[in-house]
Parts: sequence; structure tokens; C-alpha cells
Amino acid sequence: MSNGSVNILGLGELQADFERLTRATGNKVVRDAVMAGARIARDKARAAAPVRTGKLKKNITVTRLKQADTPGGATAGLRVKRPAGKTVRAIKGRGKKKRTRKTDYQSPYYWRFIEFGTSKMPAAPFMRPSWDSSLPQIEKAVTDKLAEGIDSAITG
Repeated sequence: MSNGSVNILGLGELQADFERLTRATGNKVVRDAVMAGARIARDKARAAAPVRTGKLKKNITVTRLKQADTPGGATAGLRVKRPAGKTVRAIKGRGKKKRTRKTDYQSPYYWRFIEFGTSKMPAAPFMRPSWDSSLPQIEKAVTDKLAEGIDSAITG
């Protein structure tokens, strides 16, 4: 558990239920369960994030990661959206075309400076402590969502 991953052991009795599920349904159940756990970490990270403009809180998201090496497995991550800078061009002057470029960042690139610190600023982590402190809730959400998904797939 020290590497930030959640392993669920002791689900041997659910193996027969998983075999009854189709592959697509089983994958969806697992993906939904992993995302439910990651949403808990997202909410804690948003609550712990420093607020100046609110841009950082809005851009903390959960993403599902592709896993080619583990069939039937699912991974979700907590991240801050990348800066998607767009260039704004303006033409100024009458006779001459003078172009100015301004990059407008919609998401906060500075979260790394806060989380890890710089040579001039100490670290004030908020992402990693949020993940670590919410591991029991994440595990519970994942197992509850797995059980709910399996039950609904088998009965319905």
C-alpha cells in the first residue's frame, strides 16, 4: 500500500460470480468501482487544495488509465488538468501588421510548485496526503461498488 495502489485480496468467493459475467460487463463493473474510489480521493484533494482563485480546485480531476498489461484490470488516477494554452493573436496598427501573442492557460500549472516545493519555497503537499488519508474510504467504496455491480449484473 505504500506505493499508492489499492489491492483487494480475499475475493475468491466472488470468482464464480465474475465468471458468470460477460467480459464487457465485468470490465465495466471493475472500472466503475475503481472510479468510485478515485472520486473520494478527488474530493479530499479539492478540500485540501489551497484557494486563491479557485482554479486549482476546479481542475483536480479523476481519470481512468488504460492498462494493456492486465486484462480485466482497471486503474484510475488523481491529477490536475494540464495547461491547455491557447494563443491569442491581435493585429494592431493601421499600416503595419503587428502580431502579439499571449498564451492563456485555462488550468493551473503551478500546482507542482505547491505540492513539491521549489528552491525558493518549501513544499505544501495536498494531493499525496489526501490520497494517503483516504485509503480506508477508497477501499470501502471500491468493494461496495464491486459488490453492487456484480449483484446488479447477475440479477438484472
